[in-house]
Amino acid sequence: ALMLVLTPAVAGAQPKALPGTPTKWQGFTRHDFKHDGRSAIVVVPDKALPGRPWVWRGEFFGAFADADAALVKAGWHLAYLSIPDQFGSPAAVKAWEGFHAALVNDHGLHPKPGLIGLSRGGLYCMNWAATHPDKTLAVYLDNAVCDFKSWPGGKLKGLGTSPGSEAEWKKLLAAYGFQSDAEAVAYQRNPVDNLAPLAKAGIPLLLVYGDADKLVPVRENSEVVYDRYRALGGAATRVVKPGQDHHPHGLADVAPVVRFFADALAADGAVGDGKKGADGVVIHEVKSPYQAGPTLIRVLAPDAPAPAGGYPVVYVLPVEAGTESRYGDGLAEVRKLDLHNHLKAVFVAPTFAALPWYADHPTRPELRQEAHLLAVVVPFVQRTYPVRADAAGRLLLGFSKSGWGAYSLLLRNPEVFGRAAAWDAPLTMDAPGRYGSGEVFATPENFRRYEITRLVEERAEMLRLRNRLVLTGYGNFRAEHQRFHALLEKLGVPHDYRDGPQLRHDWHAGWVEEAARLLLTPPG
Repeated sequence: ALMLVLTPAVAGAQPKALPGTPTKWQGFTRHDFKHDGRSAIVVVPDKALPGRPWVWRGEFFGAFADADAALVKAGWHLAYLSIPDQFGSPAAVKAWEGFHAALVNDHGLHPKPGLIGLSRGGLYCMNWAATHPDKTLAVYLDNAVCDFKSWPGGKLKGLGTSPGSEAEWKKLLAAYGFQSDAEAVAYQRNPVDNLAPLAKAGIPLLLVYGDADKLVPVRENSEVVYDRYRALGGAATRVVKPGQDHHPHGLADVAPVVRFFADALAADGAVGDGKKGADGVVIHEVKSPYQAGPTLIRVLAPDAPAPAGGYPVVYVLPVEAGTESRYGDGLAEVRKLDLHNHLKAVFVAPTFAALPWYADHPTRPELRQEAHLLAVVVPFVQRTYPVRADAAGRLLLGFSKSGWGAYSLLLRNPEVFGRAAAWDAPLTMDAPGRYGSGEVFATPENFRRYEITRLVEERAEMLRLRNRLVLTGYGNFRAEHQRFHALLEKLGVPHDYRDGPQLRHDWHAGWVEEAARLLLTPPG
């Protein structure tokens, strides 16, 4: 729902001045003071953004702080509370609660801070977010510890590939009140195991890490979080630094970090309350940072109460911009056939401001269609409707350019989506420009990232494990379907294939029911 943030600054009362004698930090005003006996720091931007957003450094204030400084320059406050050697323990989260309340209620900062977790700071940030998802905007993790069994446990305790640290392990046991190593090992609330509250709340994650990190191995930390979070339908982005170890943290160009938090702020509360029409379709208005104008999310749910675990969800991908319907309306066809009740699934039809090719433009931030679907639409549906939380329950249905989109979304995000169905789609297109695709792909290099034939060859080993592709019928693109079917056969990729019948190039031509049934029928 759209949210009005009533901090003291906008509710009528002026926020209290920050305590402490002002000094300077990287050219900005810095306040050092005590909060409940702990050292606290708040850095103030020259001109705060509306709503007074802020980022919260989990640990190591001032270390590898280029992104922190860039965010302050962009209008964000920066805060830090010193709670060393607590490893994000419940006691540390409790101390953060008081600091958060003071900054929000007394000093007028936004109720949802962005979190910056470097190294062990990741434990503080992720544990706060899991405990208080309603008070978290977004989380940026940088070579972050996401499982204390990996570090400081590691080889030392037979728990991972990190060298580990005996001294830090002892501090961790004390911080959490564990009486033994066995009790620590049995703990089930490490960030890698406790991602569901964040995904349910739609909190976006940005993971930056060197893939040669020996101290905090990424295959036990960042990559586990990335894979599990996306499988839950959470919005996660990563920037991998090839060959880099734990240090140095950060990026040479911190613009992606600043943009990540700016996008999260813009997307927070971007989806409005739904309005249910006489046809049973619920319509949500959306103001997305990834789209040039307002868009919609239309939802058609079964009449019966959801089963335990939720309904599968089918994303009915449009072929036209906005609400144009030259080729019909996919969701209207689903409703006419009563497929949401017959197949016991939630059907979701998003719209896009520009002609949808389900790609992100390389330079225009307002033309990022894949990002809009992954960071706004899917997380909203996951937290708002009774749908399954696993990738196998998240399905894609399209034709023509949206058939292309269904396949590219699945092949690029196999941990997010389970299966995809394409009808009469130009799947073997090998260059941008045709059918209005040039505006979105923009360059051959960017098109290559989404090219279906390249992706299916790269993903062939994964695709051989189970049937994830439905390829049915044709209107205009029979030759393309035949070539693509032959490629799948050559690669040994199982798939459902129907060569016909030929129908008109339209949502209402009679192909939707078969494609949807195949999509929702578990492969034998």
